[in-house]
Amino acid sequence: MKFLVFSDDWGVHPSSCQHIFRVLASKHETVWVNTVGMRPPRLSLQDAKKAIRKVSGMLGLKRKAPSATIATAAAADAEKYRDLVTVCSPPMLPFHKPRVLLDWNFRSLEKTVRRALGDTNPEELCVITTVPNVFGAVRRFGAKSVVYYCVDDFSEWPGLERDVILDMENQLLPNVDKIICTSQALYDRFESDYPCWLLPHGVDLRLYREGLEKPVHPCLASIPEPRVGYFGLLDDRTDRELALEVARALPDVSFVFTGPTEGDIREWRSLPNVHLTGPVPYTELPSVVRGWRASILPYRINELTEKINPLKLKEYLAGGRPVLATPLPEAVKLDAYLRVESTAEAWVGAIRQAIDGEWSVDQASTDEFLRAESWEHKAADFLGICEER
Repeated sequence: MKFLVFSDDWGVHPSSCQHIFRVLASKHETVWVNTVGMRPPRLSLQDAKKAIRKVSGMLGLKRKAPSATIATAAAADAEKYRDLVTVCSPPMLPFHKPRVLLDWNFRSLEKTVRRALGDTNPEELCVITTVPNVFGAVRRFGAKSVVYYCVDDFSEWPGLERDVILDMENQLLPNVDKIICTSQALYDRFESDYPCWLLPHGVDLRLYREGLEKPVHPCLASIPEPRVGYFGLLDDRTDRELALEVARALPDVSFVFTGPTEGDIREWRSLPNVHLTGPVPYTELPSVVRGWRASILPYRINELTEKINPLKLKEYLAGGRPVLATPLPEAVKLDAYLRVESTAEAWVGAIRQAIDGEWSVDQASTDEFLRAESWEHKAADFLGICEER
């Protein structure tokens, strides 16, 4: 089986799809198509940098994305991994209206992809898409099957036009043969009308076991102990009110947020015990977690977050620190291995217990659970679903 994958830019961040195809591409030829985003570009430095990266890829100035950002094994394996996937970046415009622009995108995408596929036998081809905005292209290659790998409810994402995203998805669904969902809520949304499978995210346990043997990350060097921390994008999904209230209640604790930020962060910076380190390479995250006393996941509970399955949940568990989360459905399912609390008062108590040693982790039990949740297991399950008739 050969795969044609429409998804986020290869190598830019470690999405679940990239983790899975790091495994599958070693035995299955894979063409990865970097697609345009679904949010209209804004006049911001962040969007300008993204546009430069996108245009560079479309012009062929970057043939391969750097593997270091998503490599999760030894350096030799990372070098091998660098050449496993054929990456193409079709010239596309970041607009979905008027229809003439959308049609131009589909034609451009088809032309680039056909060149990358060469003389591929369509009967051996499986198309995977994690995004709905390629609805007009997925059936253009005569593939044996088309799979929608649904990793989020994009219609609820901040900054995206709900009606536009739902329209795209409604046009995509009649063109897919199977749907693979990463959370129970996403599965429940589709399973009555479409062939649907539930495949929660995996974890690279080896990365964390090796990383926890390394020194604490230098980004924490100037931050006083004890520390608790969060890694990932800080955006509208984050329950800022909860996080800041807890930080104010625990002035002797350093709250570390590692990753990119969106929106107004002036209030975060106003608190002396809140530290925003900026992002670090993915493979260095375990050494960041090593410097914490607890890992925190302060997400809002709303229509979007009730459907998500954060990749960091199992990565936090692999990090060997007590994990505290708001009651996301996918976090509640793991309450045998982490703690779920909804109020600031409960969060303050839990963090104090973690720091005082009154709340510890049964790492042997946790690791036994995580070994069955590896990306190798998830990739095998993913392949089995794709091959199932």
